[in-house]
Amino acid sequence: MHEQRSRPVDLGAAIFALHDPLRGHEVAFHRYYERDHMYAAAIMAPWTIAGQRFIATHDLKALRYPSSGPFGPATAGSFLTAYWIQDGRLADQQSWVAEQMLELNAGGRTFSERTVQTATAYDLVGTWERDVDGVPPWLALDHRYPGLVWLVVERTPATPLEDLAEGLCDGVFPDEFGANSSPVAMAVLFTPRPKEPWWPPAAPDVPGVGERIMVALFLEDDPRTAWDVYFDGLGASIERRGHGRALLVAPFIPTVPGTDRHLDQLWPTDPPAQAHQADQADQAHQAHQTQQTQQ
Repeated sequence: MHEQRSRPVDLGAAIFALHDPLRGHEVAFHRYYERDHMYAAAIMAPWTIAGQRFIATHDLKALRYPSSGPFGPATAGSFLTAYWIQDGRLADQQSWVAEQMLELNAGGRTFSERTVQTATAYDLVGTWERDVDGVPPWLALDHRYPGLVWLVVERTPATPLEDLAEGLCDGVFPDEFGANSSPVAMAVLFTPRPKEPWWPPAAPDVPGVGERIMVALFLEDDPRTAWDVYFDGLGASIERRGHGRALLVAPFIPTVPGTDRHLDQLWPTDPPAQAHQADQADQAHQAHQTQQTQQ
């Protein structure tokens, strides 16, 4: 596991937000989030290093496993947004966001035709880098890698979280991705933070605190091209080592800012009745979710 060093600019926390638009609202949601919310409520905040959005088309969602994920069905969540936050400055960043959201809400700059699978803050717990002098982790989002695999791992009861992180960085990732031919350039590991004091009192507790590690695997290729070789068996490889199990292995590709590319590929071609049932399921899931942060 690479040693974390203090730098003038250094990654210390992240916010991950996983959303689905309701069917028929794909373009409207995408443009709202990309052209307004992402900047007005996050990128312009002090201490935000970078942000990037990723998308999962229906064929990418079909690769996810296991079938039941930590945020509902594994196929839930078409858009993943990641924000990198300066080390030691998450509270300052979120204080600005909270004030900004009051103004945005008052101005009607919200979007209700979407579901929220998760939106919360995470602490950095480690990194693994394939190359000795590769892209630094705090530049990973700005580098615009062509692929991302989002991995959620839960520790076993006998394994401390720190040991799980070490086992991933010093064992699983070098063994699975250490070859120069591997498409995985780096892994950035985070763990969910407890419910923050600045959140609304009605916000639920954060699941997985002290139990889970979220890993952003940055790929130098489309994840579909190497899925069978590098990722289809990744969950089994993690479980065989006895320190944890994969709750979600999910591939994404980047959105193309300023375009609506891939928005017509989010769902399988369902008959109308099935599509209506899927929307009802989405809305039922949303009724049990409270957005945990303002991102």
